[in-house]
Amino acid sequence: MNERSSLPPLSRRSLLTGMGGAAAALLAARAPGALAQPAPAIKRGGTFVESINWTYPNLDSHLSSQPFMAGFEAMYNTLVRFELADPKTGEQKVVGDLAESWEQPDAKTMLFKLRQGVTFHDGSSFDAEVAAWNMLRVRDHPKSQWKTQLGVLDTAEALNKSTLRLKLKTPSPGFLRSLAYASGARVYMNSKTAMDKLGEDGFARNPVGTGPFRFKQWVTDDRLILERNPSYFETGADGKSLPYLDGFVGRFVPDPTVALVDMRAGAVQLVEWVPTKDAAAIRADPNLVLYELPWAGQNYFKVGFNAKASPFSDVRVRQAALMGIDRAGMAKALGFGVGVPHYYPFWLPRTLGYDESITKNEYNPARVKELLTAAGYPNGVSIELKVISREPENTIGEFAQQMWSAVGIKTKLVSLERLAWIDAVRANNFQAAFDIDRLMDEGGATMDPRKRHEIYRGVLRLIQERAYLGTGIVMPLLMAYRKEVHGLKFNFQVPNVTTAWLAK
Repeated sequence: MNERSSLPPLSRRSLLTGMGGAAAALLAARAPGALAQPAPAIKRGGTFVESINWTYPNLDSHLSSQPFMAGFEAMYNTLVRFELADPKTGEQKVVGDLAESWEQPDAKTMLFKLRQGVTFHDGSSFDAEVAAWNMLRVRDHPKSQWKTQLGVLDTAEALNKSTLRLKLKTPSPGFLRSLAYASGARVYMNSKTAMDKLGEDGFARNPVGTGPFRFKQWVTDDRLILERNPSYFETGADGKSLPYLDGFVGRFVPDPTVALVDMRAGAVQLVEWVPTKDAAAIRADPNLVLYELPWAGQNYFKVGFNAKASPFSDVRVRQAALMGIDRAGMAKALGFGVGVPHYYPFWLPRTLGYDESITKNEYNPARVKELLTAAGYPNGVSIELKVISREPENTIGEFAQQMWSAVGIKTKLVSLERLAWIDAVRANNFQAAFDIDRLMDEGGATMDPRKRHEIYRGVLRLIQERAYLGTGIVMPLLMAYRKEVHGLKFNFQVPNVTTAWLAK
């Protein structure tokens, strides 16, 4: 169980990519408005320090299981990105990053006109050949963390130095938005020259991108230190090259209480994850700003079952587990007034396929006992619940342990370090649902949004009927930063400090 990471039963990545950026569109519509405030004159210099509560497993943006953080945003660029279009609604639009423009001659072809004169931090040139290499490496590398999102990509080739052509296997109406979305098909551009010189292991510890900050030092499980890239291609509002800041530091602070104390003391400018219980205090603090994404789907209880192994190979046990989730109790105990009971994993209101008439597997202790008895467990069943050893997972795990044990599902809570949790999940190879995969592929290739809605509705129905995944509550994603920070942008849940500056 993890509020950030993908769950193997029905990859979150494949769902988001197949749904054509529907989740991204939802987040845009519900993002907070009026982030921009009248600001004093821009000041250059200073170091921006963020606090994160999870570590970088490595710094190769293609192979790292957790690259979508401010540090990676600072080191790398992508073809396209999201930008705030309407401060009142939070709606975001796709804009160019390393791509200046693009066109789609047909349903399966995309042409990107790339910026010219862009160089990597090692001095090598960024061009269409390097862009194609990056796209194909993410798609094909056996250790790629993001290959699912690029499964629809057939070919990537350079027509000339500044023109990249992507050919898709099937039409994918949401592919462009997915290229911009942090949990979609977004590909950070690595230096091929540096990769060839350093090798994969060397590059993973000495990354080279095109971003506004370049790598300086990485202290494993402690901090990432970056320095200003003097050759960055974008220009600031003062007519000089970005970034405004001299440096960036990402600090690993697993305890959010410590992180918030550091921020209040001025030692940290941004805390990437804020516990919901602290939201009210941050709103009341005149020195802090709370960034909130309602219905972001980042901080809600999710659980997946190994449908290949006993006891969860029996659908009745999986259904019993879902009907043993006390969502109202969870919202009351853990929601701090903003948690909302939720029934459909990865489907949120207004996403394609969302339909509240589909079975919810609602809390029903009597039905839990009936299902367990029918499955051969009249005296209850024993299970293990693996969680990442950090907050809020530990607290949510303890609640789930008590909740399930109370209805006859004796739960042993196993707390693992994040990378060990990922390894354990992958080793279980949680499920193979080929008809669902087929429907996801069909939906991803369907241009008509009404037909796509019906296809994804069918996917949701199968997931709920077969009880592959469960969820309990959804809460807003919360971040906080100090008020002297100006120009900070967000790609939904990912902070971007390219245009950030410090008023003092």
